[in-house]
Amino acid sequence: MPQSTTSNAIANQDVTWFNQGVQLIDDKKYKEALSCFDRALPAFAGDDAMIIRILNNRGNAYYFLEEYPKCVESYHQAMLIRPTEVRGETLYNMGTAYAEMERYKDAIKCFEQAIPRGLADEAKRRAKDQIRRCNILQKAVDKKRKKR
Repeated sequence: MPQSTTSNAIANQDVTWFNQGVQLIDDKKYKEALSCFDRALPAFAGDDAMIIRILNNRGNAYYFLEEYPKCVESYHQAMLIRPTEVRGETLYNMGTAYAEMERYKDAIKCFEQAIPRGLADEAKRRAKDQIRRCNILQKAVDKKRKKR
């Protein structure tokens, strides 16, 4: 169905906000990127695929800002939209954020779920390394708790 020129112009501007946000992440300007994603988000109501992309990129920006709870929240919001279609990359990123928060059990769960969801071989190896690392760190945390 054809769209009027007005709605095309609006949609193009919103895609521009999204693309600018992605570029700003590449330029290490994470707060500015978040602002762009926040401006783009409302315009894509009903476009699940685009909302997921925006939320995942917001998660990435929060990760680089070391705002891990907000990072996890953005990834989680994206995952809720189409739970059966969650990509391994998103779960891997979420696992990394959990590990940064020292929530190793949650991190391990994410890494384990990421492996069968389309990760490249190298990323699968990294996920397995992360699982091993998180298990070691979790054991250290558990041991420290037992000594108290």
